[in-house]
Amino acid sequence: MRPYYQGPVGDPLKYDLPYEDKVRVWQLYGVRDSVSHTNRPANPSQTAEPPVLLDLPENRSTLLLTRDAPDRCTSHFDAVAQIRGEAFFFKGKYFWRLTREKHLVSLRPAQIHRFWRGLPQNLDSVDAVYERPGDHKIVFFKGLKYWVFKDNNVEEGYPRPISDFGLPLEGVDAAFVWLHNDKTYFFKDNFYWRYDDHVRRMDLGYPKDSSLWKGLPPQLDDAIRWSDGSSYFFKGKEYWRVPSSDMEVEAGYPRSIAKDWLLCTEMQADSPDTESKSTETRLNVHQPDHAENGFEVCSCTSDSASPLGALPSPSPLWLLPPLWTLSLALRSELL
Repeated sequence: MRPYYQGPVGDPLKYDLPYEDKVRVWQLYGVRDSVSHTNRPANPSQTAEPPVLLDLPENRSTLLLTRDAPDRCTSHFDAVAQIRGEAFFFKGKYFWRLTREKHLVSLRPAQIHRFWRGLPQNLDSVDAVYERPGDHKIVFFKGLKYWVFKDNNVEEGYPRPISDFGLPLEGVDAAFVWLHNDKTYFFKDNFYWRYDDHVRRMDLGYPKDSSLWKGLPPQLDDAIRWSDGSSYFFKGKEYWRVPSSDMEVEAGYPRSIAKDWLLCTEMQADSPDTESKSTETRLNVHQPDHAENGFEVCSCTSDSASPLGALPSPSPLWLLPPLWTLSLALRSELL
């Protein structure tokens, strides 16, 4: 945020603050119930954007991270999710958050159970996370159980068994909503399932062999859809991109998660001794906006161009390629 704005703004009564500035104001001062971001506006044309997922007051506490806090530049991740248009990378009991412009909210991770109220205090990791289409509720998977959250708070009656989805009793490796058909895809080992969240029913004919997604490795860590219309799949320290409605990995992948998503260089680590000396040479770091878990929070951008590029805000509609370009395997997904 800036203390003041320069230049023409047009009619001041119709001026709209940038999205990131709105989030910072809400984080600093809160939101009145009468103008809550979770209330749907009366104008139907304004309902396309999902509610914003705000930081909780506890998430800006002065509690120091424990010694088991992972290093974002050397870790592989338990789960990755797109929530409210932002990217969340989960590792152990912690997560990193990237804005929809792909800026790190903090170089340091936040604690999962302090952000999402209702997860067990002894939860050591999560298997998969996704935002449910339609109602924008957030679903966490761990082992044979799952939790549903409305914003930061767990819904009553959870956890419940994953058999509610018709999923195998071995749990899930990955979950994401494919933007092409608004169906939820679950991956486990060498198989995947397609679930319809709108009617809460597994589609017939599943599971199928995950090799139908050409170029993807087995046993994924997780997957997300992103605001550029593509799907991204993560395993170990690498990720794969599948453009728009395709089921085949784009040429040039896999690539490094740390470098392209988490603003790391090849020889970088998050240790306190090295970070303070090298941050300015690695990142274009703006002045901190607020503190998160006792650490400075910044908007950080990479010095080098990322293959993700400048990403637009999420949109409910995406242009699709002609159906004749799709493989026979993909045709079955379109039905």
